[in-house]
Amino acid sequence: MVNTKKIINLGNNINLTLIKTEKFKSNLISLYVQRLLDEKETTKNALIPSIIASGSAKYPSARAISNKLDDLYGSSMGADAVKRGERQVLSFKVINISEKYLDESIFEEVVEFFNEVINNTLVVDGGFKEEYLNIEKENLREKIQSIINDKKEYAQDKCIEAMCKGERYSVSEFGYEDEIDSITSRELYEHYKNILKTSPIDIVVEGNFDEDKVVDIISKNLKFEREEIINIPRADFIKNVDEVKVIDEQMEITQGKLVMGYRANVDYADVDKYYALVVGSNVLGGGPHSKLFVNVREKESLCYYIFSSIEKYKSIMFISSGIETKDYDKAVELIKKQVESVKAGDISDEELENSKLALVNSMKSITDNIGGMSDFAFSQSMAKTNSEVQDIISSIEKVTKKDIVEAIKNIELDTVYFLRN
Repeated sequence: MVNTKKIINLGNNINLTLIKTEKFKSNLISLYVQRLLDEKETTKNALIPSIIASGSAKYPSARAISNKLDDLYGSSMGADAVKRGERQVLSFKVINISEKYLDESIFEEVVEFFNEVINNTLVVDGGFKEEYLNIEKENLREKIQSIINDKKEYAQDKCIEAMCKGERYSVSEFGYEDEIDSITSRELYEHYKNILKTSPIDIVVEGNFDEDKVVDIISKNLKFEREEIINIPRADFIKNVDEVKVIDEQMEITQGKLVMGYRANVDYADVDKYYALVVGSNVLGGGPHSKLFVNVREKESLCYYIFSSIEKYKSIMFISSGIETKDYDKAVELIKKQVESVKAGDISDEELENSKLALVNSMKSITDNIGGMSDFAFSQSMAKTNSEVQDIISSIEKVTKKDIVEAIKNIELDTVYFLRN
């Protein structure tokens, strides 16, 4: 159970969020760094989390870092770079046992270690250590190459690429393979220093802790040299469809992958309308109770899987399905028919209640594992909505059929992507 949440502005566009909960025996410190999703830097950004975790000045190898974490009562650390709408977010996290369950105080030592890894990274001849960088370059190359092995993810990426051509959202969160070799250790290190100086930063501490002590320790030990902070505008989400794009790609596969992208043009800041859209999407393709599952999969046996999802920041609804190539035309038409039925308000009480229940349970599960509330709090901060979990649950529960129709009536099919045998 979340007891309290407090947001403190540390200055220089750095926010500290404290989430106090007695549910876990661990504390989690998360650092989120926001960048504009830009094809000129996504490859560099994708390399940074893993290279930072490879070594620092004081702990010059992954083994040395691991040994220090072991000394801190088996603490653990992780780092990642992900796409959030038209932003790329670099995250660094360290989890440690709460001092409430120890005979000694370790939180300050954990924060000092965290600061060491982030702010005193291992530098050789003015750049990241070449040996470590080469390893991470190969790891990133393999990650990019492996996307094609997951045909569902590959099809989704290709649909986005076609649908959002010319928009930042089409940029890959992993970067581009043909750029990897040209990135030098010095160039990447200078880029990393610039990121820490110029990016909005959120620090979130989640767990069972003394609030005043945490604020004091974070303020003293996790400091950043700052310059003028970049402006990251919210993503453009309103786009009218002039003509539906149909993309057909062939590959040696056993099961065709169909992705249909719809422009919803609903502002997530309009909370009531946005969550009506979310409930409407769930009625359409949110699980075994949904229209797409019942009518396309069960009744007509036209697909192996089918679901719909909302991209919050771009206001796009995706419908993804695995089908036989021969069933393409029939499947597309039946999917369109289900969309039209929701737009027309053809929604049973059972469909509505099952969808609300599924979404409410999903929201409640955010608090099941440590880190869930931290990621949620950051996403709210990034969106500048700052809603609580219960606020969203309340918004979901009050959605009516009329609300769904109002939110979903103007969605337009933009792109149909099909990966066929």
